Amino acid sequence: MIQDNLFNYKRFAFLKCALLLTLLASFAYLFDQPRINANGGTWLGYTLGTIGALLILWLMWFGVRKRQYSNEAGNLRGWVSAHIYLGLALAVVATLHTGFQIGWNIHSLAYVLTMTTIGTGVWGLTFYLRYPTEMSNVLNRQSPEQIVSQIETLDREAGKLCKNINDRLARTVSESTKQGIFNSRRSQRLGKVKVCATEKAVDILQSELTRTDSLSEIYRNQVQRLRALKQLRRYYHMRYWLELWLAVHVPLSFGLLAALIAHVLSVFIYW
Repeated sequence: MIQDNLFNYKRFAFLKCALLLTLLASFAYLFDQPRINANGGTWLGYTLGTIGALLILWLMWFGVRKRQYSNEAGNLRGWVSAHIYLGLALAVVATLHTGFQIGWNIHSLAYVLTMTTIGTGVWGLTFYLRYPTEMSNVLNRQSPEQIVSQIETLDREAGKLCKNINDRLARTVSESTKQGIFNSRRSQRLGKVKVCATEKAVDILQSELTRTDSLSEIYRNQVQRLRALKQLRRYYHMRYWLELWLAVHVPLSFGLLAALIAHVLSVFIYW
C-alpha cells in the first residue's frame, strides 16, 4: 500500500479537484462568446474572478492553519497537498479571468502579483521537498546547539593539548579554535568558507604526523572539529535558503492581498 504524501494524498484527491476546476474554467472560456473581447468585466470574468479571489484567501489561510496544530479540520499533509494543487489551478483561473488583457493598472498588478506569488511558491516547494529531510540527516539526530556545544568542548580540549606541541603548530590550532561557522552572510549563502582555519590546521597536522606520533590526539581533535563545522555549515546553508524564500513569499502574499482588495474595490466603485 502506497503511503500518502503531499502529491498523492487521498488518491490524488486535490489533484483531481484542481484538474476539474482547470478544465471547467478552460471549457467555459473557450465556449463563451462575449460581445466584446474577453476580459474580467464579462459574466465569465466576474465568475472566474470570484473563484480566484476565494482561492487566494483560502491559500493565504494556510499560513495560519499550519500553526494551529490542535485544529482538527483536516491534517496538515492534506492542507499542503491542497495548497500545492489549488495554487497551480489558480494560475489558470487568474489568467482566464483577465481574458489575456494586461495593462498598466491595478487589475494587472493584482494578476502579476498572483503569478509571482505562485512562482515563488513553486520555488519554495523544491526546497521543502529536499531540505527538511536533508537538514535532519546532516545533523545526525542532533540539534545545532548540541553540535556547537561539542565544538566548544573540542576547543577546550585543544587548548590543553596545545601545551604539548611546538609554538608554530599551537598557533595554527589556536587560529582554528577562533574559526566560526561562517565568515559572512555571503559564505552562508554559498555554503562554504573560502579560507577555513580548521581545515588548514587539519592539513598541516596531517603532514606533520608522518614525522611524529605525538600529534595524533590534537589531529583527531581538529578532524572532529572540522566534521562538526561542516555539519553546521550544510545545515545553516539550507536554512538560509528556506528563510530567504519565506522572506520573499510571505510579503508577496500580503502584497497580493492588498492589490486584490484594491482591484475589487475599484471594480465596484468605478465600473
